[in-house]
Amino acid sequence: MIAECRKIALVFDNCPPPSEGNQPKTDKCYSFFLPPNTTSKLQPMDQGVIQNFKIHCRKRIVRKVITALENNQSMPKINLRESIAEISKTWNYDVTDRTIRNSFAKVGFFVSNENSANTEEEDDIPLEELKKM
Repeated sequence: MIAECRKIALVFDNCPPPSEGNQPKTDKCYSFFLPPNTTSKLQPMDQGVIQNFKIHCRKRIVRKVITALENNQSMPKINLRESIAEISKTWNYDVTDRTIRNSFAKVGFFVSNENSANTEEEDDIPLEELKKM
């Protein structure tokens, strides 16, 4: 990258900045250290996508357990292959583009799209719904 005269930005999260004397000296590489405890405020995926994904995964597992119990079957054992399949289904079918758009909008990234829904709408499943199940 240096040979191509590109500039590089390294962004560090949850890492204390080095002391003044240990800062790398180069005109092509810049280091940025995010302030502590700002991950969820500055990173769009932490604003709701990951939480939404986890809730949907848990919901799928709870449904599987409840179905087994209702059919008087033993508690289902979920192996690695089934886990990967459930993760794939969750990402492909349950986490919507609206969830991702809303998460980026909360951080301040706005996409001008005519098809874009109101970004203030929430797409998260409340934990209360899981408790009812």
